[in-house]
Amino acid sequence: MSTPFDAPQHSGSTQTRLNSVPAEGGGGGGGGGTNVDTQRLDEAANALVELRGDTENVDNAADDDCLSASRGLNKHSAGGMAEAGSWATAGSLVTMDVRWGSQVINLKSLLQDISDKLHTTSGHYTSTEQEEQARQRSISTPFG
Repeated sequence: MSTPFDAPQHSGSTQTRLNSVPAEGGGGGGGGGTNVDTQRLDEAANALVELRGDTENVDNAADDDCLSASRGLNKHSAGGMAEAGSWATAGSLVTMDVRWGSQVINLKSLLQDISDKLHTTSGHYTSTEQEEQARQRSISTPFG
């Protein structure tokens, strides 16, 4: 399955390529411009938003399972020290669930930040393209 982040496959080539603009030798001015596919940027941003939602669902399921396991362990144990028959693992499960939760919050924040930046970048490219098209239309030449 292809994603918006997939790079084109080249056999041994190390030339730079932006979306559908082929890398050509030389460098220098002239030639075509850079083509940015804003639709692909938006698709990538939207995929990250979807992934963020999926992450929330997985976190909720992990919380439920972890707390259920902890309750089950405590339900069948005598109170007190581990040597007296209580399950020290139950408390450790809750501790790990808290750590997991903080990592999920961090991941969701990163996904949101990247998604926001992709949307902003797409908007900037669209705005710049529209401004450039307007500028090009406003140029009058003596030839018509």
